[in-house]
Amino acid sequence: MTDNPTITYGVKDGETVYLVNQSTNTCLAVTSGSSPDDAVVGMAPYDGSQGQQWIRSGDQWLWGGNSSYCLEPISGTNNVGLGNTSNSSASWVYDESERIVLGSDALDVPWTEPRTQVILYSMHDALNQKWWIESVETKEPEYLISQSTTTCLAVRSGSVPSDAEVGLLKCSGSKEEGWFPFGGSWQWAGNRSYCLGADYSTRDVKLEDSSNSTAIWSMDESERFRIGSDALDVPWESPRTKVVLYSPHDGLNQKWWKFSDLKTNLEGAPPAVYPFPGSDETTYKQEIARGILNELSSKSDPLPHPRDVATFPGTVDASTPRVTKKVTLDLSVLGQDRDFRMTVPKDWQLTGLYLAVGDVCQVILPETLSEAQALQITVRIGAHIDWLQPTSANVINGQYDRMPIVSEVFDVKPGVNEIRSQYGGNIIFMFSEGEHFTVDVDVTNVVEAPYYRYGQTSNAEWETIKTRDAPQTLMESDKCVVVLATKDAREITSPEELMSRYDEIMGMLDYAAGFDESEAPPRGKQWLVNDAQITAGSAHAGFPAMFWRVYYNMADNRTPYDWVSWHELGHNYQQGPYWSGAYGGESTVNLFSLYIQEQLFDSDRLEEQNSYVIAADKVDNGMTFDEGDVWDQLVFLMEIKHAFPVGWEMFRQLNRTTRALSDEEANYLTQDRQRQIDHVYKNLSKSVGYDLVLTYERWGLSLSQEAMDEIEQLGLEKAPGPLSPSRGKAVSSNRCVRRSDVYTMCYPTEEGLREKAF
Repeated sequence: MTDNPTITYGVKDGETVYLVNQSTNTCLAVTSGSSPDDAVVGMAPYDGSQGQQWIRSGDQWLWGGNSSYCLEPISGTNNVGLGNTSNSSASWVYDESERIVLGSDALDVPWTEPRTQVILYSMHDALNQKWWIESVETKEPEYLISQSTTTCLAVRSGSVPSDAEVGLLKCSGSKEEGWFPFGGSWQWAGNRSYCLGADYSTRDVKLEDSSNSTAIWSMDESERFRIGSDALDVPWESPRTKVVLYSPHDGLNQKWWKFSDLKTNLEGAPPAVYPFPGSDETTYKQEIARGILNELSSKSDPLPHPRDVATFPGTVDASTPRVTKKVTLDLSVLGQDRDFRMTVPKDWQLTGLYLAVGDVCQVILPETLSEAQALQITVRIGAHIDWLQPTSANVINGQYDRMPIVSEVFDVKPGVNEIRSQYGGNIIFMFSEGEHFTVDVDVTNVVEAPYYRYGQTSNAEWETIKTRDAPQTLMESDKCVVVLATKDAREITSPEELMSRYDEIMGMLDYAAGFDESEAPPRGKQWLVNDAQITAGSAHAGFPAMFWRVYYNMADNRTPYDWVSWHELGHNYQQGPYWSGAYGGESTVNLFSLYIQEQLFDSDRLEEQNSYVIAADKVDNGMTFDEGDVWDQLVFLMEIKHAFPVGWEMFRQLNRTTRALSDEEANYLTQDRQRQIDHVYKNLSKSVGYDLVLTYERWGLSLSQEAMDEIEQLGLEKAPGPLSPSRGKAVSSNRCVRRSDVYTMCYPTEEGLREKAF
């Protein structure tokens, strides 16, 4: 186990240590007696006593309980005991194989249970002859930091094995996050009589008594934290506070940093200068390390590693007044009462407050709040969630325009919680599921940020509010929150018009997804965030939806009416694993875009770029649906929409029907693409009142016999295969021509061509 950081090949003369056997993780100790006459030397669980300590003196091991005695073989046996230091001839060597050797023998822990005996035995390479040497002088705990979350392994709640929850916490340097490596065990800094253990029945990790723990952990060459054949794994599911045991792999969620290594690697490194190349992984890792070291530093001292917040997200003047505000947190609305089968907005509650970089604020929760209730509350500083990494699409062939991480999250407990941000940011409260309640909290030493509430803040009030000294601004409506740079916000003269547009498109997205007065959309608001650099694309979906400021200024009235806004927010409404992915994720999302474009401008991008004609010609020449590009595949669905009076309602109904599925039915769909293809075929056929089988055949999109039989049994007339509208322009004799609000579909029959209007 040469990769274990606790191994010491050279022990300083006079240094007091523990000698820990690698096969038992127990300490060499005087287990009874106190002199050469009655002492029994054997193995015992760590208890921190002097009876388990040994002092290196030349080639002798002096006993920590009384240094006038030393470790010595017992004459005529293979046992060891205590001898007088003054006349002992024992000469011990700690060799490169981690054995404690005397002549041709090594200190050996026999395999016979209860494994409390220690003897001298011929040297070999088994673990029962290998020893860790642990210094008694270790004062500072180690911190184990997940590389995929930059949070620390910790005891999240509880304090004893019966109630402790081991997981991840924001790194803060608290005793809950500290661990003392001792041999192969990791003893908890909150109470060293407990250590990190494994529960193989649940695949979880836990606290267990150090005195009887058999858990032996090691860090492998791939930076995985291992126990036996398993690795410590951080599942990808939000809120990413859980740790489990899982088979080893090369994912970042199984890689860990040790605080001591980060600190050593950063010594003497110059500060980063932005921008720097995306290929410069050394500077990137140093920036991540600076962030973690800042988190673990004392809040009473200045940040040891100042960050480049002037580049982004911005600074607050030292003379700007700091204030104390009371905020009412509303957790009474937690819990969606159903699975909406889309990206549901998270439970974020904004404030009009900003924490300046380096400032320490207090978030004071009532002492009457339970620990479990407090764990439902997380404080986020900054809405800019994108973590730029060497593998990020906008970095890999480019550069870092800002710090890789520019926002932070903090767990809180009942009482006073001190929070310092190394980046600065808007103060946001995030909630997780659990008990429903409201609570008032006090927030101290913060500045008031520009904040606009649509329908409440007047344009005149805005002229004063937007001058507040905080670099990021929040604008809120009933349906969404927009985060943008204050320097952009100060250019807004009519915030009412801007936010009415964002609110308007959110309402259109809800409608296109099938929500209306009979079925309310998910609770919560979509967040749209302007950033100096994002991970991928010029904008991307998710919560929040992120927009790269180089391309899109969210303070511009044109942005909410831009295709990109409809497209990215549309992704959040898609029912991907149930049907929309099977018909093309980048195609079906634009059903939302085309609906909004039609409502706002009475236009159709497919028509503008001649996609209907182009796709029809491709299909005439043998192209199948799966061979088509994103526009071709979108044409397939839009042809059906244009051909029947039901119009957009067919897709609204499809979304509603999918939401109405039972969990079992929905899961059944996700397991097979053919089921998803059939699901849409059956629902659209029922919505339009015609069997669409010929259209599917024309596009080479296979249907199951079961699905075709189900629709045939309804007695629906078959719609023709070609449904391509020209939007007022005749494209050929066998395609649809739209005249006013009527489509004429021409298709061949046994009698020749005949016309049928829909």
